[in-house]
Amino acid sequence: MPQKSTEKKPGAPAPTAAEYSAQELIAAARSAFGVSPDIMAAALKTAGLTRATKAKARELAENFAKREVK
Repeated sequence: MPQKSTEKKPGAPAPTAAEYSAQELIAAARSAFGVSPDIMAAALKTAGLTRATKAKARELAENFAKREVK
């Protein structure tokens, strides 16, 4: 039985994480990231992003929520 190769072929595009719109991320803020939609909206706006991966959105929201209020 032939075995499938799991090695990356040179020149093959690297898999990329899915990007979501700001509206999708804001709608899923509580369930997916544990923050309020307002925090997610402000974090994305502060970063100047309209699209982001889940990992980037989580990082932005956590950092925004931890910021010191001046």
